[in-house]
Amino acid sequence: MKIFVDKIPEGGLELSEKIEPGSLLLEDQTVISFLNPIDVKADVTKTSGEIFVDISVESPVEYTCVKCLSRFDGIFRKKFNVIREVKPAEVVELDDEIRQEIILDYPMKVICKPDCKGLCPNCGQNLNAGECECGK
Repeated sequence: MKIFVDKIPEGGLELSEKIEPGSLLLEDQTVISFLNPIDVKADVTKTSGEIFVDISVESPVEYTCVKCLSRFDGIFRKKFNVIREVKPAEVVELDDEIRQEIILDYPMKVICKPDCKGLCPNCGQNLNAGECECGK
């Protein structure tokens, strides 16, 4: 997302953009996969030497449960702020900040449901789908 500092009016500016996960190097994740472009909305205001940006990101995602390896859908949402010192004719690129904030908000441990039983350690059967035969 690019912000042209000299085009920010006194009352501020609202920007909206769809960013491909690949352009932010967010593809090929094992626990979370973005299904569509990421919706990014930004409210930008400026003072004499700084810009203030309130950013919200949202995208449908597919998670992989760390216990049973099943995949399930969800929505990734994050809100954050960026403050930057700027010069009047500068162009500010925020993709790095957006990428870092998304990665920082990744869940540490994704579980499909609180009572997930996981996989059988012997045969790999998903114990949520039924009991395995190897334990009998």
